[in-house]
Amino acid sequence: MMCLDEFDEAILSNCGRFHTEPKRGSRKRIGNFAKRPRLGVDIAEIDCTIEHIQRSRLGIRRDDQEYMFLLYQKTGETAVSHNQRDEVLRPGECLLLDSTKTATLGFSGQHASFASVHLPRGLFLDDRNFFPAAGRKIGAAHALHGSLKKVLFSDESRPEMDFSADYLFDFVRMIFGSEAGTVEASRFRNRDDLFRYVQDTIDRKLMDSGFTIDCLARHVGRSRRQLQRDFSDNGTSFTRQVQQRRLMFVKSRLERNVRLGTRTPISEIAFQSGFNDLSHFNRLFRKHQGISPREFCSQMAASVGAFETQH
Repeated sequence: MMCLDEFDEAILSNCGRFHTEPKRGSRKRIGNFAKRPRLGVDIAEIDCTIEHIQRSRLGIRRDDQEYMFLLYQKTGETAVSHNQRDEVLRPGECLLLDSTKTATLGFSGQHASFASVHLPRGLFLDDRNFFPAAGRKIGAAHALHGSLKKVLFSDESRPEMDFSADYLFDFVRMIFGSEAGTVEASRFRNRDDLFRYVQDTIDRKLMDSGFTIDCLARHVGRSRRQLQRDFSDNGTSFTRQVQQRRLMFVKSRLERNVRLGTRTPISEIAFQSGFNDLSHFNRLFRKHQGISPREFCSQMAASVGAFETQH
């Protein structure tokens, strides 16, 4: 745990001129500060037991760096007063803070931890015809919350998590657009990133058997024709993409069930994955895997049994 001077120095060196007010009567062991790189920017991991952290007009004038800080609450609560708004961040909630405006992060002497993503302000606002809604929090119920968490905290060593450096900027811009609730996939400047977002949206809607390309268009803020062109440019179609993602989901569920010894009927898993025709599902599964779902489970069970015998 850091003492006040160490904590202050870490904040000053990495975040800028913020003033830390310790819990009354305590200047020792007030918190920890760690920094890690992510997609070309820094993420500060902060936990503390203090009264508040404050960004004053004097601090703004004396700083030569400007950031948009994306705060993601992990434990405890943070009362944020910023951009003429007052919010209380609870675990899983996040908020965008503009370093060119005054701010107070209040903790009332209670322990809290949060992540702070440091997005250089000039780059974040570069060539954009909107201004982000700083000070407005996004809750865990937001449709894009799970995707944001994956972008911020997923294991970068996994190939499927190989986001481009621009993805984080564009994704945060989209979530914190000036109008609450608006989603515009066109904010992605990189077409690969845009298509990744479209795929991620499909993944969130797999269990909806009535999900159509028109539904997808409404969710991502693109027209049906634009989406058809996106799929065509990536050598696929909406129908094929949905089928493949559903089959991958079923395959993962079956593998997990075998490993856990769970006896969930294959038909139930298929219906939960968005397939409403069992015969059609069985044909698709055999076409993609070369064997039936039941044969796949048998092979998995034999493989797991052989591994356990060897170990």
